[in-house]
Amino acid sequence: MPKIDVTDEAVIDAPPMEVYKAILTEFAGVTNWWMPYHGYKLRGELPIDREGAVFDYIVFPKSRIASSKISAKVTKIVEARIIELELAGDFIGTEEWTFEPTKGKTKLKVRIIAKTNMLKASLFSPLVNIGKGHLDNMQKGFKALNSYLSKR
Repeated sequence: MPKIDVTDEAVIDAPPMEVYKAILTEFAGVTNWWMPYHGYKLRGELPIDREGAVFDYIVFPKSRIASSKISAKVTKIVEARIIELELAGDFIGTEEWTFEPTKGKTKLKVRIIAKTNMLKASLFSPLVNIGKGHLDNMQKGFKALNSYLSKR
């Protein structure tokens, strides 16, 4: 199982609370501004802003050769500051989202520490930079988030 340890970040043109809420509504499947790169859907009874909430998502890589299906459980949440997730499915590990205020904007940082749990990724990992693919998808998402928030 190839290991991934990447941190992606961007400055989003909105305060942390707005960015935090936009991320949560996306995780819950209420919005879909991250499509066609990520698709999300809340699972279960707990609201997305509670520890223990679970949502599923699919990551569609640029190549579209192999999408990844992941289940995420909220393990820690501090309003407008941090969201920690436990990942299962095609990737097993953790993901941490931090929201840092900076001059009326938000420095959004996402760190994933995981291992692949799918045969294709394990076989192709010597040929494909999974970390770079993650960065590409995240940067597209950050750009879409900025666009979404600017229209509100």
